[in-house]
Amino acid sequence: MTGDRGRQLLPGQTSRVHVYDVASRTSRLVFESRSVLVEAPNVRADGTLVLNGDGDLWLLTPPAPGSGTVLDETALVRVPMPGVDEINNDHVLDPSGESVVVSARDGELYRVPLPDGGAADRITDTAAVLPVVRKYYLHGVAPDGSALAAIVGERTPEGVWTTDVALVDPASGATTFLTRDEHPDDGCTVVGDVVVFNTERFTPGTAQLAWLRPGAGDAVVDTLVQITGDDRVNWFPHVSPDGAHLLYLSYEPGVQGHPADHRVELRLLPGSLVRGARIAVVPETLVALDGGQGTVNVPPWSPGSRWFAYCDYPVA
Repeated sequence: MTGDRGRQLLPGQTSRVHVYDVASRTSRLVFESRSVLVEAPNVRADGTLVLNGDGDLWLLTPPAPGSGTVLDETALVRVPMPGVDEINNDHVLDPSGESVVVSARDGELYRVPLPDGGAADRITDTAAVLPVVRKYYLHGVAPDGSALAAIVGERTPEGVWTTDVALVDPASGATTFLTRDEHPDDGCTVVGDVVVFNTERFTPGTAQLAWLRPGAGDAVVDTLVQITGDDRVNWFPHVSPDGAHLLYLSYEPGVQGHPADHRVELRLLPGSLVRGARIAVVPETLVALDGGQGTVNVPPWSPGSRWFAYCDYPVA
């Protein structure tokens, strides 16, 4: 690890990875480092975590429950990605488990084989839309692998920047916009036949969770249903694979975007809310932590829905 790429730790800061058991409502620390900042865990079928740090992709096998072991940076196994630019913390596992799709700093999406890495396949082609500058930020994948859910950032030659929800064909890179307007969107994922994301279209400057059912045609929103409507700033919805739970990241009121190094909460709602259930329910706060950016940017659930992984970044 060179320390010259990706986010870096602040003086006195620690990067940590935790595993949260939903049934017992308990969390255990599995990784701690004062030299490398890791972010955004995915979970493979065997329980291995996929993280990014220093602009690279890493695998981490958590210690067994009850062992009391906390791993450090020496336990990280790098996934080689020759030809891929520095990556950010937007990466999603293919449902087959045989690859991971990463978002690189060059704005493209790449498919990387797992677990051993190797030559990557570039999925998108941002040069095709020049002079518009386009960048892809991946957040989800359809359960059958037929579509990638991504936020597409675009800057026009006039300098107008937008972030919209889109579905990307993983074979051709063809992009279908589901939203395309001035309202910032982010954190999208596919759940059955709907797309769940956070958006500022309900209250400008304050992100709330919503879902829509894609329509027929480009930039068509047939259904848009608000999920959260409190005064907090809510990001990155992640529905458990069994559909029972909706996990998300919640900032204090007034926070702009999804910055790092804030006091945030991981909250839980019934997963039925993204299937049209209209029930009044108070979100349950599972964990309050020092984090935000990097904590749960991408799907963190285990395949069996029994636990999820998250990161925090306390400062001594």
